[in-house]
Amino acid sequence: MNNNSSGGKAIRGLDVLILGFAFFATYFGAGNLIFPPQLGLNSGSDFLSGLAGLTLSGIFLPIFTLIIIGLNGDVHAITGRVGKNTYNILLAALMLVCTFVSIPRTCATAIQLGIQGNLPSAPFVPLVIVYFVISFFFVADQNNVMDRMGKYLTPLLALILVIVAFAGIFNPLGTPVDPAVDHPFVNAFLGGYNTGDVLVSFIMAAVFISSIYGKGYTTVGQRNKVLIYCGIVSFILLLIIYGSLLYMGACVSGDYAQTIGRAELLVAIIQRVGTWVMVPMGIAVVLACLTTAIGQVAAVAEFTSTATGKRVSYKQVAVVCCILSALTALLGVDGIVTYIGWIFGVCYPPCLALLILGIIGRFMPNNGAYKGSVYLVTLFALLESLPGLSSLGFAKAIVTATPLSTYGFGWIVPFIIGLIGGSLIGHFVSSKEPVEAEAK
Repeated sequence: MNNNSSGGKAIRGLDVLILGFAFFATYFGAGNLIFPPQLGLNSGSDFLSGLAGLTLSGIFLPIFTLIIIGLNGDVHAITGRVGKNTYNILLAALMLVCTFVSIPRTCATAIQLGIQGNLPSAPFVPLVIVYFVISFFFVADQNNVMDRMGKYLTPLLALILVIVAFAGIFNPLGTPVDPAVDHPFVNAFLGGYNTGDVLVSFIMAAVFISSIYGKGYTTVGQRNKVLIYCGIVSFILLLIIYGSLLYMGACVSGDYAQTIGRAELLVAIIQRVGTWVMVPMGIAVVLACLTTAIGQVAAVAEFTSTATGKRVSYKQVAVVCCILSALTALLGVDGIVTYIGWIFGVCYPPCLALLILGIIGRFMPNNGAYKGSVYLVTLFALLESLPGLSSLGFAKAIVTATPLSTYGFGWIVPFIIGLIGGSLIGHFVSSKEPVEAEAK
């Protein structure tokens, strides 16, 4: 790759591959393994619609979000126009999601599927401890987290998954039957939320950008180019693996009930591909989960240490995060999955609103547009998803009456109303300020 016009070192293909593989591995974790087969099972013969929905919400949106954040500079640049504390509030909430949802889920999935799937008698609690000791080993060197993952863990993960993918595609496991859902595209699009990867983009943006700087790409032009190239590498890998897992789920749609557990379905598919794949797939499951955990522990440690003004060190936060996540992991996959739906339901719409604002921000007349849209979308997300609140009659009535809510896009209308209303309020407030200042 040629040198960037703004100067600096030439962009090396090997750097892009290493970082692109690391980005892919950070996105591809527990949810990315257990959700695509289930969405394929739901989609049946209309699996292409299901794949389109999953590709949009589970691959394109996360990577596009990361690129938009990079083009804006960082998450601060987007959230700063909503309010001075918005960044810390948003990231603190997402770091709690990491610590008590995403990271523990990777551990439970790695052990229950990757290890106990091959060694049923393997002890759960000791393996949880080993999992987080390994995670901390990779996280400990703050400057080389992504580099270590991209060089050592991810190539093996990608190789195994691609081999299994092609085995499932070229040797179909069965014949897809009619879809079990009315709208496979919408079902898969909303199912893609459960991977949590748009949130990962907000969580990991600082770590990803820092890793690019660490490779010597210090100009804005170089950083953005490398970010886009790495996004393309991640997109291709995710599409191959998601597509194959979803297709394999569709192929067995006539053989398993729609109520089958996600983990159970994945194990059944692996067994049908062939006994030869059980051990390699077990290794891939562990690696997929471990790489995601490493990236997110690093993000939690970096954010918290920075937010406290370095009063708490990066390594100290990493240790605490590993301990809390280990304790939560003891709930197991099913125990954790029971409460992730409403958490992602509350978090996703505001993040998607910020993504759109990151794209159209230059056309916004004032900061009121940011405030109105994000505040109203957040309120709607709480009414729609927060346990206790969403079950109340008035909340149900508001959500039901909101256009597109049936399809999972109800937040779009509050976004538009908030954008217009916030812009008008911002205009009148700003026009009064000079007059009030003169009066004083």
